[in-house]
Amino acid sequence: MQKKYIVRLTADERATLADVVQKLKGSSQKVRRAQILLKADADGPGWTDAKIAEAVRCRT
Repeated sequence: MQKKYIVRLTADERATLADVVQKLKGSSQKVRRAQILLKADADGPGWTDAKIAEAVRCRT
């Protein structure tokens, strides 16, 4: 399945999201969304939506 949205994060955005995940800063929803964005980054790991949903235990 082709991705609907392509996520491209800057280095600053990536660092901010990594900080949120590492320090569990904010609500659990915020941390989970940060994890999803980091995994979906096209310039990073670029995981598929199905793989991200399985890893983070959410829906595609």
